[in-house]
Amino acid sequence: MHAQRTVQKSTPLTGHPPVSGASQPGAGRLHRTGQVSVIIPAYNAAATIDRTISSVLDQSYRDLEVLVVDDGSTDETAVIVRRMAAADNRVRLLQKANGGLVSARNYGIAHANGEFIAPIDADDLWHPTKIVKQVALMQERGDHVGLVYTWARGIDEQDRVFFDLMPCRFRGNVYAALIMKNFVGSGAPLVRTQSVDEVGGYDATLFWRGADCCADFKFSLDIAERYQFDFVPEFLWGYRFRAGSMSTDIEAMLLSHDLIVCDARRRHPELPPKLFRWARAHQYLEFGLTHLSNARLLQGGWLLLKAISNDPSATLQGGLQRVSARLRRSSTLIKLMGAGVPCDDDSGIVARKFFEIDPTAFCSRPTTQLSRSRFAYVTGLRVERDRVDPFAANHTT
Repeated sequence: MHAQRTVQKSTPLTGHPPVSGASQPGAGRLHRTGQVSVIIPAYNAAATIDRTISSVLDQSYRDLEVLVVDDGSTDETAVIVRRMAAADNRVRLLQKANGGLVSARNYGIAHANGEFIAPIDADDLWHPTKIVKQVALMQERGDHVGLVYTWARGIDEQDRVFFDLMPCRFRGNVYAALIMKNFVGSGAPLVRTQSVDEVGGYDATLFWRGADCCADFKFSLDIAERYQFDFVPEFLWGYRFRAGSMSTDIEAMLLSHDLIVCDARRRHPELPPKLFRWARAHQYLEFGLTHLSNARLLQGGWLLLKAISNDPSATLQGGLQRVSARLRRSSTLIKLMGAGVPCDDDSGIVARKFFEIDPTAFCSRPTTQLSRSRFAYVTGLRVERDRVDPFAANHTT
């Protein structure tokens, strides 16, 4: 599961409607050329916000504005951010009533001045070279590329690495590949602000549709409808797993994912039905493995059977490998987050601090996500871009 976030870590949803007016991304604004606007939504993030902001300020790319959106926190989040802003004028604190993760991200985007947008959650980390490498690739590729992503490692509360989050190598027209697998996570992208404005930011309608836990997935699909993607093949983003955030409502995630994929199918009837069948199977396999990793055998087994019924060959061929990899991950996670027992591994990476590790090195041999023939088939599919209304404001209501 590269980049499918199964835990919404930044803020709870309290039932407030999406913030309107000045909180929404807008079109036609002027951007500062070369500047990257980093958007950090934060809700009661006092335990980690200083490390996250420090990892942003330590970027070798210096032309940054760091917009921390305090989404109604009741702890010391705002105090910490003000202190860091006093020490570095690139940091700016924005405060608003609690409205949820999507609302906070869009609020930050609406106040952004940079040519590029780079989101990161308030407990994650960036390697110091992340932004400079992404900007260089974005400038090299030109305006037809709207988003550049990187790979991620899972880290614990002490910033120790315990596995790689399944690196993918999709580039170019990736819309069909995204339907198959959400390979871009919340802290991975660098996006052109113009692209973000065109799609209306993160889809605020997902809140009342009950699918906001998959907002990153929908955002990536919206960008991919209009622009090509590229990636930096390095582990430059640290995705934090915390003991208090490991439970997840898998049924809600599945329903949210299905809703977004059904929307995509209605928008693009030119895409083949088997693509959506494969996508369902992949999700059933992912969440079935999550259940099995947490010893919920009945639920996990049922989802694996559904995966087999939708895509028997791929599920059976890759299933055993994926089960083995997921169980190894769970074992490592328990050791690191539980008793703190050091974990030995052949790579010499596991249990070391995120910033101590060469971002080009792998924790283990990557597991196969798609066969060569299926990879070629999926990456060869194209959406009809004339179906996309560039003036649609379906995200800002």
